[in-house]
Amino acid sequence: MPRRDLPPLRALTAFEAAARLGSFRLAANELGITRSAVSHQVKGLEQHLGLQLFKRDARRAELTQAGHAYFPPMRDAFDQIEAQTRNLRPQVADNELTIQVYVTVALKWLIHRLHDFERRYPDMKVRLSTAYFDWEFDETNVDCGIVLARNKSPSHSYRPLFRSLLTPVCSPDLLKGANALKTPADLKKHKLLYVYTAEEDWRLWLEGAGVKNIELSDRLAFDSYILAQEAAIDGRGLAMTPPMRSAWAGSSSLSRSWYRTAIAGSSPASPRTSSSRRSNVSRSG
Repeated sequence: MPRRDLPPLRALTAFEAAARLGSFRLAANELGITRSAVSHQVKGLEQHLGLQLFKRDARRAELTQAGHAYFPPMRDAFDQIEAQTRNLRPQVADNELTIQVYVTVALKWLIHRLHDFERRYPDMKVRLSTAYFDWEFDETNVDCGIVLARNKSPSHSYRPLFRSLLTPVCSPDLLKGANALKTPADLKKHKLLYVYTAEEDWRLWLEGAGVKNIELSDRLAFDSYILAQEAAIDGRGLAMTPPMRSAWAGSSSLSRSWYRTAIAGSSPASPRTSSSRRSNVSRSG
């Protein structure tokens, strides 16, 4: 049987939202991503189809003739998927809380706080849904999430948790010997380990520290802060702490290189919680 010729689901989701709402900005707000991400997804869909779906010179997300033809069946398909999913999904118990969270946040921040929650709410069942890097808030399957987000969806309730603070950490051994780290310029003597889903971390910190002409290691890249931390503990180089910096404090295996910290103000997102009870979620439009 031949493979289905289907575009990426995220591209279809971005197109359907932009076409339905008539705005890339509103689509970004609904999906919890940036406007440029919506534009990128739509452009990828257009390349897949070999057709232009939106007029690029319009201030609004105005559909082309091809876009007008493509939108109705896509909208109907999403409506059917949503309706059947809602019909098949079991009713959510009132005493069950599902939390969507990054693996690093769960291990380094959330797990240590669950004991107090369980003590205060002994009858509440808690389920964690984890991922290693950026993903969209799954409002249909979870009750709340700890996500990196800037845009606020009007259907969600947000509460900031902490600021994005960046601090390099390393094995205590790197602070001793002939190549000891004493100033930011000494970074040139060591590998900078990075999380490839957050390459901007080191760039932001180096700019804040006024350090130039330093390249990231092209041999070691990781998909999570946890793995980068373990490599740093092993003495393979310096890693950047995740946004929840306080959770890393007090580790006997890692030392902060300097107490110079750059606030990731130009980062596309900051950690915050987003919540939306599944029983109350409905599709607009």
